Amino acid sequence: MGRTELYYAPIFWVLLPLAALGYLIWGTVTDPGDGWTGNLLDDNSPGNLWNFWLVWAGAAVWLLIALGVLVFRFSLTSQVRADNEWIHQHSIPCSVHHSPYRSDDGEGGSWPTFIAIDHRTADEQATRIHLGLHVWLSHEGVRGELDSGSLRERRVISSTELFGEEAAGGFYLRSIPGFGPAEDFEAHRWVLLTEPRDGEGDATVTTVPRHKKLQKIRRRLRRKAARKSTS
Repeated sequence: MGRTELYYAPIFWVLLPLAALGYLIWGTVTDPGDGWTGNLLDDNSPGNLWNFWLVWAGAAVWLLIALGVLVFRFSLTSQVRADNEWIHQHSIPCSVHHSPYRSDDGEGGSWPTFIAIDHRTADEQATRIHLGLHVWLSHEGVRGELDSGSLRERRVISSTELFGEEAAGGFYLRSIPGFGPAEDFEAHRWVLLTEPRDGEGDATVTTVPRHKKLQKIRRRLRRKAARKSTS
């Protein structure tokens, strides 16, 4: 979960009802009796008093909900940091390649799937694994299993599971979070695969940031490491 989703977006949604309440208070004090903001201090207002209270109640409820979301998101900070640390320590950087198979959503639509190769795999081995996965994903029977059979719910399948230990280093990825149009693939040629902590289920796929953002993250981490070493 990024900073925008975790912090910035909830703060923004808190500021909006605060601004609305500020406008209502300002209008009530400066222009009593004028429209939506004045009915409370004007007994002779021709408007419907309940309309005024509905606006205030709506803004107040909006603010309470936004504050609740903000508090909840801030409470996730420690968990997000722990998850990021786990990914940092246990993930496998993999290069990403288009596969020949497009997953069927059952409603006439489809989306691309991918082949990931462990970056530590030797070039010759990586070529064999990529070819093996490419051939496997081109088989009509396999595609049927992936579309509606026993493999439909599998998000990640390793080449080891398919071909044995001698074929370690490759993965089939049903989808990648954040990938949409073709330009997303061009901008993100790497992902991190992280095995689940309990050893059950599929690995987690994490998109590696774009080049400039990745360089910025690396500089920040180096500065953080330098501060720790001098303290």
